[in-house]
Amino acid sequence: MNFRKLVTAAAVLAGVVLLPAAANAANAYVTGNVNVRSGPGTGYDRVGTLSAGTTVNVRGCEANWCNIRGGGLRGWVSANYLSGASYRPPVVVVPPPIIVRPPHYRPPHWNRPPHWNRPPHRPRPPKPRPPRPGNHCKIAPGFPCP
Repeated sequence: MNFRKLVTAAAVLAGVVLLPAAANAANAYVTGNVNVRSGPGTGYDRVGTLSAGTTVNVRGCEANWCNIRGGGLRGWVSANYLSGASYRPPVVVVPPPIIVRPPHYRPPHWNRPPHWNRPPHRPRPPKPRPPRPGNHCKIAPGFPCP
């Protein structure tokens, strides 16, 4: 049951995060011939080249590099070569889960079974006493010990 709730919550969270990001993508065009790279920096491999005037879909930007999709390519280009892109990442607010418990709720005691499933209380037998010094004979009153 808890696993279903977790999967449902994950699906809702994914929908909240991914759908606004796709809807928030901005269109821009390339101002000059630019290399498309596999990551945000010149140290990443070159995927291809876009020529000036190509329209691209900006999916996100970080540190002067924008993740784009357009001209048959997907990757990262320098934001200096893009014009008309004003990308703002979506603001996602996830409220904490509301836990509603009845007023008589007590957390379960995992270390013992419920009261209806426990055996009835039985007192313990008394501990045997050590013999007293002197006469240890316990045959019966009025009979001598051997």
